[in-house]
Amino acid sequence: MRTHPITAAFVAAGMLAGCGQPAGTVKKAEYEALEREYADLKASVEITRQEYVEQAMAMDDILQELSQVSGHTAALRTNVEQGTARLTQVEVIEGSINEIKRKLDQLDHLTKDNARYRKLVSSLRQVISGKEQEIERLRSEIEARDRTISEQNQTITEQTGTIRSQHETIETQQENLRRSVQEQAKMLYQAGRDFEELGDASPSVSRRKDKAKVKVLTREMYEKAIFYYSKAQETGYPEAAYQITEIQEKISLLGDIK
Repeated sequence: MRTHPITAAFVAAGMLAGCGQPAGTVKKAEYEALEREYADLKASVEITRQEYVEQAMAMDDILQELSQVSGHTAALRTNVEQGTARLTQVEVIEGSINEIKRKLDQLDHLTKDNARYRKLVSSLRQVISGKEQEIERLRSEIEARDRTISEQNQTITEQTGTIRSQHETIETQQENLRRSVQEQAKMLYQAGRDFEELGDASPSVSRRKDKAKVKVLTREMYEKAIFYYSKAQETGYPEAAYQITEIQEKISLLGDIK
């Protein structure tokens, strides 16, 4: 059985007392030496106890932080599955893991002479390594999802820009077509006016035969004017309707061609 150092000191004192000294007496110097040794041993025991307390507190602190990391990791895993995870969550967990690793380094130094604690620290490092691997995997999934979303947003932006450009092109084409139709209607109306004016400018003749020819030509001019006025009206030139009515009256005034 292992003998405590303090007990051994008093046993030695008893042995000294039994070797040539009166029973129950110890030399003063030897007694004082034993007292000093006792005091040193007591202080050593107190230091050892304090070290154990510090180690236990440090270990408890690490275990609590590790529990929090586990909880945050579980929440992050759920968020990743739901597609709501953020890289800021990963960064918070990574910060906590780095803090635990720092404290493990300190505890490793404190427990360099304690095999049980060193084994426990080694086990915790393995747990932390597993957590780091999981967090790295979750980070990769979040980054891949963010890249996909970014690419989709970019595609949507490009498609929106293309649609906007196409819409603007269509509007421009429609405006050009509208102007072209207006110009065409205006040209058709002007052609009708030209033929109407030609009909109005028919010469006056005295011979019956010549009068008949003039009537025929005049009617042809008016009919061509009606044709172009009608086309102008179809293409959106409403003023042409009035001109058609006027020309029809002019044709009726020509009378029969004999």
